Order: sequence, then structure tokens, then C-alpha cells
Amino acid sequence: MGDMEKRFWVGGYSPDGGGTSLGIRAMGYTQGVLTDLGLAHAAESPSWLATHPRLPVLYAALEHRGEVAAYRILGHNKLEPLGKPKLAGALLCHLVVAEAAGALVASCYGDGKMLAYPMDADGTLSDPVPAAESIDPFAVPGHPERASHSHQATVLRSGVIATTDLGHDAVRFCDLVQGQWKLRQQLGLRKGDGPRHLVEHPSGFIYVVTEHGAEVITLRADAAGVYRELCRTGLGEKVLAGSDFPAEISLDTNNDRLYIGVRGAGIVAVLDLVSGRPVLRGSGSCAGAWPRHHLQVGNSLLVANQLSNTIEAIGLEGADGLPQDSLSSLPMESPTCIAAQVTV
Repeated sequence: MGDMEKRFWVGGYSPDGGGTSLGIRAMGYTQGVLTDLGLAHAAESPSWLATHPRLPVLYAALEHRGEVAAYRILGHNKLEPLGKPKLAGALLCHLVVAEAAGALVASCYGDGKMLAYPMDADGTLSDPVPAAESIDPFAVPGHPERASHSHQATVLRSGVIATTDLGHDAVRFCDLVQGQWKLRQQLGLRKGDGPRHLVEHPSGFIYVVTEHGAEVITLRADAAGVYRELCRTGLGEKVLAGSDFPAEISLDTNNDRLYIGVRGAGIVAVLDLVSGRPVLRGSGSCAGAWPRHHLQVGNSLLVANQLSNTIEAIGLEGADGLPQDSLSSLPMESPTCIAAQVTV
């Protein structure tokens, strides 16, 4: 193992989620080559992973069990349980550490729950505090209710927590102080958008990728801190709403472009940021099927191709950042999430 090696945790879907993953695996990446470092711990469908920024602790969303598991990191490829798993909501799909609030925030797709788990000094989790249920901004009296589908929470630079609700076509902005949730704003988008994930730019712009609308929606706060929609950007002719489903959105390490993995189309779309507004640059192949998640490492994208059972390291062209040829392909069972290991 060279000093240049980067190390990662990989989560995936197990048989209870229609996949073949045995649990959380460790992976290395150096000089364009991916390496399987072994099974770190058995788990059932650890579909999302989150590392604590200051403690040797990894959290896993056991999606189909509806539980959050905490693990103590013993080495680059070994984990041990840290307490017993905590009950979550249905189809738990995302976790993020809100360190300033002293909590782990969980998003549950199946029942729309948003949960905050207080963290002890060693990273152990306590029982969760639920946020108030989402209210559908498009509800019509006398018509069937639409289900809430929370999908992601992001801790903004201000400390505010922004959450996406794919079922209610809304983004909520909340404070989490002393273990208590307080709603600041609910922003309804367009009915049928299906906001999945979002990312915040250092300038304060927020970019939301929509799973059903297949667009990137740019949000900007006014002087009072209220977010409003600024513009919408399509992902190109290769992406058809309703047939292709955008998944992860990420900022380039230079903060001047966006990368969006698109399931179905099997591509990674690239959008330049011009005065805060996304402009489609182009796209490149994900070198597999169903790119559910990706992570940038230098001039490479590591892509979790769920249905082709591979992690692909794809080179990025220096001038325009477009995905080029696959540098390395690593067999991996039903991968859904890649999390960088943190040195503490």
C-alpha cells in the first residue's frame, strides 16, 4: 500500500433489497487502480454510509431493516459494532452527520420520516427525535393524499439542514438545536419534479437534481434568507424524463461544475457553472449500468454501478471535465454508496 492510496467504504443492496452485497466492503484507489480490501463487516443492505468527521466511527443505513447501525473503525478494512442498531423509519435511504447539532440525521423514503439521533462523545447513538411530518404543498381537499418520500438531508454552511422530499416535490429548511427540530421554510417545486439530492455551492446557491423531472433546479436565498427558484437546466438529449432517473449530484473539487449520474441512460452529465447558473457541457458513459452514486477523487470519478455490479474509476478530461475512458473496473456486489475513509 503506497502513501498515495485513498481508501473508501462501499455499501450495497443485499438479498433483502434485491441485491447480492454481503455488507460493508473496504476499497483502495491509487494511480488509477481500484483494489478490493475485503469485507469490513457483514450487514444487510447498508445502502448509505456516513463517516463521522472527527471520530473513528462509520454509520450505515440498513435500508430494508429500517435500522441505523454504528460501527467503530478498527483499521482500513475492519469494523466492529458500536452499540445496537437503532430503529428508523421505512426504507431508510440516507444519513448525514450534523456535527454542530450533535446528531446523525436520517431520511426515510418509505414513510417520509426525518429523524435526528443524538450522538454521544464516542459516536454512540441515542433514540431519535422526529421532525414534524411533511405537508404536501400540492394537496387538494377531497383527493387522495400523496405519500411523503424523504430522500436526503444536507447540512448547509449556515448550519441549517436542507431536506428533499421526492414524494411531496418540496425542499424543507430546518434548524436542529438542542435536539429539537424547527421548520424555517418549505419550498414547493413543481408537481412531479421528484427532488432527490441537492448540493450547496460556497456562494450559497443550492442545486437540486430531480429524479422524475430529470433537471437541475437552482435555488437562491434572498436578503431575508428565504430560498426561491432561480432557474432550471436540462441534462441533454440523452436523458428522457420518466425513462431515465438522475441519482447523485456533486460539485467538482474546483466548485465550477456539477456531475450528475443518470440511471437508465448510463451516463454522467456535466454542467458548467456560469455566474451561478448551470450550463450543460456534455456527458460521458458511466461504463456500467445504473450509476447510483459517485465520488470525485482528483481527476477521476469513482462510480457505483449498481446493476452491473462494478465500481468504475473514470478519468476526467482536464479542460472540460468530461468523463473519458474507464481507468479501472472493480467487481462489487450491488454497490449503492461510496464513502471516503476519514483519518482521525
